[in-house]
Amino acid sequence: MPSTKLPPIPPDLERTRWTFRGGVHPPERKTFSEERAIERPALPPEVRLPLVMHAGAPAKPVVEKKAEVARGQLVAEPAGFISAPIHAPVSGTVKDITPVWHPSGRMVPAIILATDAEATAAAIEEEAARTVAADHDISALAPEAIVEAVKTAGIVGLGGAAFPSFVKLMRLPEKPIDFVLLNGSECEPYLTADHRMMLERPAPILAGLRLAMRATGAERAAIAIEDNKPDAIETLRAAVREANVSERIEVAAVKSKYPQGGERTLIPAVTRRAVPVGGFPPDIGVCILNVGTAAAIAQAVVCGAPLIEREVSLTGRGVREPGNLLVPIGTPVSYLVEQRGGLTADAARVILGGPMMGPTASHLEIPILKGMSGITVMVADEVRPRPEMPCIRCGRCVDACPVDLMPALIGRYVAKRMIDEALATHLMACVECGTCSYVCPSSIPLVQYMRSGKFLARKLQQQQKQ
Repeated sequence: MPSTKLPPIPPDLERTRWTFRGGVHPPERKTFSEERAIERPALPPEVRLPLVMHAGAPAKPVVEKKAEVARGQLVAEPAGFISAPIHAPVSGTVKDITPVWHPSGRMVPAIILATDAEATAAAIEEEAARTVAADHDISALAPEAIVEAVKTAGIVGLGGAAFPSFVKLMRLPEKPIDFVLLNGSECEPYLTADHRMMLERPAPILAGLRLAMRATGAERAAIAIEDNKPDAIETLRAAVREANVSERIEVAAVKSKYPQGGERTLIPAVTRRAVPVGGFPPDIGVCILNVGTAAAIAQAVVCGAPLIEREVSLTGRGVREPGNLLVPIGTPVSYLVEQRGGLTADAARVILGGPMMGPTASHLEIPILKGMSGITVMVADEVRPRPEMPCIRCGRCVDACPVDLMPALIGRYVAKRMIDEALATHLMACVECGTCSYVCPSSIPLVQYMRSGKFLARKLQQQQKQ
C-alpha cells in the first residue's frame, strides 16, 4: 500500500461535487455537437502516420514503400522504453515514407498508406462482431499480461498527453497504486467526443477500468465526470450497478470548471492528494487514465485490437456540419472538414483540440493523431486579437491559477530573460492550462511566456551540462 503519510481517499465519492481552488468557467459551447451520436465517415483515400505521435522516442518503420499492409498490422516499432508502436488503421499499400505536417507546426517523417477501401470495410465489419462486456471475466489474467497487451497495442493517453499507457499500469514495489481515476471531465469548451463515448460505450470503459485496477493492484477506482453531463453520470452509474462486479468503483460528479480535467487538478479534487511538483501520480498512489484510454485498453486486452482509430469532435461555428466522428488514425483534417460540408465563409481559425490549450493548425493537411480529441473551428468575430497592455497588478491570474502560482510575476521574469528568478518562482510547476491568459484584462499572453520560459530553462540546463 502507499505510504501511510498520504491522506485517505474520501469514503463516499458519490455524495458531493468535487472541485479544486481557482480555475475559470468559460462559455461551454458544447451544443454544436453534444447531441450528435458518434458516426463513422467514409474512409479517406490515404492516411498519414507520423512517427511522432506519442510522448518519448519516435517510432521506427518496419515496412517499406510499396508494401501491402492489412488493417491492424504493425508498421512502426517503438524506439525506446518510452515510445509506442504504430499499426495500420487501413488495409492498403505503403505509398511513401516522407515528412508531413505535424501539430507542432513542423514537418516530421511519416508512413503514407493508400487505402484499400473494400478490404478495410471488410475488416471493420469483422471487428464490429467483437464486443466487450462490462463484467468480462478478468480473474485469469495476470497483471503482466495486461501490461504487455497494452504495450503491444500501442495505446497512449487519449486525453492529449499521448504518454504510453503501459508505463502507468506497471507495478512498482516502491510506488504501489491503491486508486485508479478515470478522467471523464472533458472540461475544454466545445469538445464532446468523450461525453458521447460515455453515453454510447459505457461497457468497454468500465471493462478497461477494471483491467487497469487488476494491472496496478488498486483496490478502489472512480470515474470523474463534470456535473454538466448528468446523462453520462447516470449512464456510468447504471453500468456499474448492472455489471455487479466485485471491484469497488464509484462515479464521482465534479464541478464543471476549467481545468477540471488536468491531472494536477482532478486528482486532488477527488482524492485529496496532491501530485508533487516535478513528480507524477504514482508518487501518491494514483493511476489516472482518460475514459477513451480505458475503452482502448479493453479492446486491446479482450479483443487483441491495436489502437488504430479514435473518436474526434469536429465542432464550432466555422464548420458547416459539426459532429462526433470515429476515424482512422492518420486521417487528414482537411478530409474530415470536407466530409462535414466544409468550412463556413467566416471560418478564421482551426484549433487542434479545444480553444484553451489546443494549438492552431498551421496546415489543414495535418493528420489526426492518437492524442487528438477534437478539431475546433472558430469564426472571425471569435478570434479578433486584442492589443497587449501593461500589467495592472490586479491579481486575477493569481486568483485563477489552479496550481497557486503568480503568473504575472513569472511572465515578467521570462520577458526579461531572468530565468533563474522564474525558476525560483516555480515556473516549471505551470501546467500551461491558459487560465491566466484567459482572465488577464491586459491581454498579456502569459501562457506563452510560461512555455517560452520552460524552453529557455531547458536550453540553459543543456548548455550548463556541456
